[in-house]
Amino acid sequence: MEREIYAAKDAATHNQAVAAKAAVRKQQGLYGEALAELGRIYTYALMGDELADYYYQKALCGYLAGEFDTSLATIDEAAYYVAPEQMGENMALVEALAAAEKGDWKRSEKAARRHLATHPATAEVEQEIADLYGDAPHLLNPDVAWWLSLVPGLGQLYAGEVWSALVSLSANAALGTFAVSEMIAGQWLSGWIVGCGGLSTTYFLGQERARLLTLRRNATLLREHNDKLKKALLY
Repeated sequence: MEREIYAAKDAATHNQAVAAKAAVRKQQGLYGEALAELGRIYTYALMGDELADYYYQKALCGYLAGEFDTSLATIDEAAYYVAPEQMGENMALVEALAAAEKGDWKRSEKAARRHLATHPATAEVEQEIADLYGDAPHLLNPDVAWWLSLVPGLGQLYAGEVWSALVSLSANAALGTFAVSEMIAGQWLSGWIVGCGGLSTTYFLGQERARLLTLRRNATLLREHNDKLKKALLY
């Protein structure tokens, strides 16, 4: 198949061979590789339905590969080059799912409504979807957690980890106290190396841990919510 790609005499033949290889990768569950193959398509040679299908496949593979930013960027780009009536009927579904994975509930809900407009569901399913968006989780900002950790333990509290906050505060306080007491006693070497050295380690590790705890919390909330949303939208 790769030989067919390089031996192609024109852009149309090249695109057909690349699309075929991407389809194989997709069937194998290698969505990242399928996405990479689609990047080799000569888009200038695509017209009408071919162009619409290219953008749909690229957005879909991006979503399935976990590259949600790429998926959403592809959908944004498609809006400039593909007429609304030519857009794949499931493009709105992909957009709703990808935006939900980014926690962009407003965009996800708008896309879900467009999807439901062309794929009517039962009143129960539509109500479930509406309830899921109404109860969408609030995601925390990992950068805020990092900055709050300038005060030891505060970033962990922001992430909802009380025990981790207490450990961070206690460790930093103990090392700081040790460093000061040693220096007051004239033990500058142990105060500097053990006290200050240990303090700098726990302090900066605490900031990074607060950021990671926030990311973990967000990931857990997104997974629990989006699994339900995906099931509802794929009614």
